[in-house]
Amino acid sequence: MPEAMPRRALLLGGGAALVLPWLSGCAAEAAPRADVPLLVAAIAAEQGLIAAYGAARSAEPALAGRLDPVLAHHREHLAVLKRHYVPGSGDRADEGGAIPPSASAPAVPAGSALAVLRDAEGRAARARAADAAKADPALAQLLASIGACEAGHAGTVKGAAPAVRSRSGAQAVQNALAAEHAAVYGYGVLGARLTGALRATAKDMWNEHRAQRDELESILTAEPVPAAAAYRLPVKVTTARSAARLAAALEDGLVSAYVGLAGASSPDLRAFAADSAQRAMARSARWRARGGAAAPREAFPGLPSAALSPRPEPGE
Repeated sequence: MPEAMPRRALLLGGGAALVLPWLSGCAAEAAPRADVPLLVAAIAAEQGLIAAYGAARSAEPALAGRLDPVLAHHREHLAVLKRHYVPGSGDRADEGGAIPPSASAPAVPAGSALAVLRDAEGRAARARAADAAKADPALAQLLASIGACEAGHAGTVKGAAPAVRSRSGAQAVQNALAAEHAAVYGYGVLGARLTGALRATAKDMWNEHRAQRDELESILTAEPVPAAAAYRLPVKVTTARSAARLAAALEDGLVSAYVGLAGASSPDLRAFAADSAQRAMARSARWRARGGAAAPREAFPGLPSAALSPRPEPGE
């Protein structure tokens, strides 16, 4: 065989292709891009929410001032999800399905717009938490952040928290535990400024954070980070309103910690983190309403700005 024969001619030239046995079937065995259908589902959900908000705005124009900032969040979600949508190419061009067309506007009876939208937000948030367990860690953080934003819009999270079977020594678990330590301390401080039903609510949430702290300690394979004797709190508590604002700030810190944990390697940890971020954001929304604080302006709570763009995969 002439030494000058180029490699391409060796493999494909001379009329009959020479197929090396260890190369045959490589394309057929390529791993599927599992994130593509998850992105398609999330895109469809955001399109549906955008349509629902448009219908609600038409049904009750007086709500425009309340709905428009939330609608802007969903448009940002949609734009970033589309940026991450990278379908297959060549023989795999249809992998995961195409981006669905924009959803048609649902019927929104006058007087029930807010209830319809809260229910739609709750469904979308639950779906994003479930998807976070299936996605790769980078996309899971984005889905967890979007789900947290939607849970904040809904103001509540339905259903039980997902079970955690994995154990981990990751720093993200320690970060979440440190945030829970701060929340337990902060709720102890703010509860003293509350009375009646608000005090009972704060006590219930304090107990929730204690249980979450214990759950994180059971997950850790390393020595758990200890609680500090005292914490510098972001809001000085002097009144019931400032106590509510402190509670909201504590919950916002937890959202960031749990969105970070949503990048864990274990699917059950990702689901746990996404659910925990949603619960923290829903609690924050309720406390903001009590404290007279403005709704958060961020469409992607707790998500680093670098995560808004897709990360290249090896070979791209």
